[in-house]
Amino acid sequence: MNLKGSPYENNAIFKFWNVIYPIFIYFVAINLAVSLFAVFAAFLGADIQKQYMALQTAAVAVTLPFIVRYYRKDQKEPTAFWERMKRVSEKKTSARKAANAIWMVLAGASAGAALNNLLALTALKEISRGFQEANSNFFAGGIFFELLGACLLTPCLEEVLYRGVVYGRLCDLLLVNHEEQGAEQTQKAWKNRLIAMALSALLFGVLHQNLVQFVYAGALGLMLAWFMEEAGHLYGPLLAHIGANLISVLRVETGLFQWMEQSQSVFAAATAGLAVVSIVLLGVIWRLNRESV
Repeated sequence: MNLKGSPYENNAIFKFWNVIYPIFIYFVAINLAVSLFAVFAAFLGADIQKQYMALQTAAVAVTLPFIVRYYRKDQKEPTAFWERMKRVSEKKTSARKAANAIWMVLAGASAGAALNNLLALTALKEISRGFQEANSNFFAGGIFFELLGACLLTPCLEEVLYRGVVYGRLCDLLLVNHEEQGAEQTQKAWKNRLIAMALSALLFGVLHQNLVQFVYAGALGLMLAWFMEEAGHLYGPLLAHIGANLISVLRVETGLFQWMEQSQSVFAAATAGLAVVSIVLLGVIWRLNRESV
C-alpha cells in the first residue's frame, strides 16, 4: 500500500503500519505454505523433518511473488526513497556496478564467516534451543535444496522484504530524501538514514526468533541496508546475503574451514583475519562509491 496522495499520507500511525504489514503478509503466507506442503508430504509418506529445507524452499518460492508485488508497487509509484535510489544508481557506470557486485558478495561471505566464528567463541549457540532447531532445519534436506533455497530463494525473498520494502518505507517514514540543500540538511538526512538502517536491521534480527540469529542477522542486516544505499539498487544487499549464506553451506557441506578447527588459537587468529578482511572490503566499497559520485 502506497500512502502517497492518500488522506493518510501524514498520519504517523498509518505510515508505521505501511512499514509493518508486509512482514505480517510474509509470515502468514510462508507459514501457511509450509504447513500445506508438510501435510501433502506427510500424505505421501515423506519424513517431514528430514525434508524441511525442501518444504521451506517450496514455501519461499510460493511466498516470493506476494512480497515482490509490494516491491514493484513502491517502484511503480516511486516514493522519495526510490526516486533517490534511482539517482544514486544512474550515477554509476556499468563498471562501477560490476565492481560493487564483486566486492559486496565477497564482503557478505567474509562478514558472514567472521560473525559465525565470533558467535562460536561465545556460549550463545549452546544455550539457544531456537538456534539449534533452526540450524538443524537449515541443513535438513540435502545440499541441492540448501543451495536453491537457503542460498538463492531465501535471500531473494528476505532482501525484497527487508531492504526493498521495509527499509525503503522506513526511509520514507522518516522523511528521508535527497533534495535537501546545505550541510545541516544533508547531515540530518544521513542521520535519518542511519536510524532507518538500524531499525530495519533490528526487525531483521528480531524476526529470526532466536538469540544467536538476532545477533547475526541484526549485524548483517545493518551492513545489507548500507549496501542498499551504496549500490542504489537491491542487487547490492542481495549478492552479499547470497555470499553469507553460501559460505555457511559450503563450510558445513564441504569442510571448507576445517583447518580453523585445529586449535583454539588458530580459530581465534582466523576469526581476527576474517574480521580484518571484512573491514577492508567495506572500506573498498565505501571508497569506490565515493569516487563514483
